[in-house]
Amino acid sequence: MKFESSHLQVLVALSQSESISQAATSLNVTQSAVSQTLKTLEARVGFPLLARHGKNVTLTEPGRKLAKVAKQYLRRVEETIDQIHQEAQEVRGTLNIGTLAGLGKSWLSARIIDFLAEHPELEIRISMDFPENLIRRFERGDLDCLILPDYQVPAWAEKWVLHEEHTVLVFPDNTDYKITEKTELKDLLENPILMFEENDPLFFRWCQERYKALPRSFKTRLVVNSFGQLLQGVYDGLGMAVVPTHVFARSYYRDKIKSLKGSEVFNNTICFACRVEEADTLKVKGLYDYLMVQAKTFGKKA
Repeated sequence: MKFESSHLQVLVALSQSESISQAATSLNVTQSAVSQTLKTLEARVGFPLLARHGKNVTLTEPGRKLAKVAKQYLRRVEETIDQIHQEAQEVRGTLNIGTLAGLGKSWLSARIIDFLAEHPELEIRISMDFPENLIRRFERGDLDCLILPDYQVPAWAEKWVLHEEHTVLVFPDNTDYKITEKTELKDLLENPILMFEENDPLFFRWCQERYKALPRSFKTRLVVNSFGQLLQGVYDGLGMAVVPTHVFARSYYRDKIKSLKGSEVFNNTICFACRVEEADTLKVKGLYDYLMVQAKTFGKKA
């Protein structure tokens, strides 16, 4: 039975999508091309591969089994090609990187663009999401690398330290916020708080490190999963917030709002992680070495 790589690519894309249109978009082909390839593949294997549920689709159980093998095969082909280029000292291929939205937008994306300029034969795709989603995709093999806090990296992965992240308290530049280095926690909490997520660990960890105590009663005025929107809220006078120093240093609002002097505290260690078998490949090691040099710019103005 003869298979073409396009058959396997379509099958893998469908296993990672909820519709034929999503699969077509990921492969940069038309929906009709995906449908026709699927029809041809089903005719060759002799059993249905796709089940429809309204507008959504899922692979059948036989389809999932075949997609798993197809993914492994395509990965082995890509790894072999990468190995051949590595022997020729060429950095090329594809890297799928997963990271947090704040880190990805404020620091990583610009560094990746510079790295790609040095390696025109390399393709990089960055996914920014919540840690649990990124880790799930990493375990499935959909992501090659992770850039996450140390405690969120899977224990089985190869990991290297990139940077120690610190956080800082920021607040509006107006007379309503009389916050100084001598302000006690109970007085600080009289001001409204803006958070990145519900019960924001950044805020609680900052309080614990600076005051050796956790806040018991406080007023949350805004919860928004975007540091850019968070800092805009501070600028608009909605409240104070705790943000990573590298985010604040590169923000448009860094000179338009205040930060509490001497309030920087250690938050966590940011790590670069990959699979053990890929740790010595030129594209992975080359990217890590490059980011290590760039990591010296964390917390500095752009």
